[in-house]
Amino acid sequence: MSKIKFDLFALLEAIDKIKLYSQDFSDADTFYHDQKSFDATMMQFIVIGEIISRLDINFKKSNNKIPWQKIKDFRNIIAHDYFG
Repeated sequence: MSKIKFDLFALLEAIDKIKLYSQDFSDADTFYHDQKSFDATMMQFIVIGEIISRLDINFKKSNNKIPWQKIKDFRNIIAHDYFG
């Protein structure tokens, strides 16, 4: 399997985990206060940001409708300003 395919499968897996960890919550406040589910979800957003950081630049350019930088910026907010 090529590196790009591996990374894309890893992205899909992280997205599936986010759906799984957050599906049982009807509102953001309840979700936020379920520490395990919230933390697990935030970790998957960090994983997504890390994968995006290592994606080939040409792949990102050819898929420029995806807001790559915004996704990476969101990862940085979670990782570096988690309590801010």
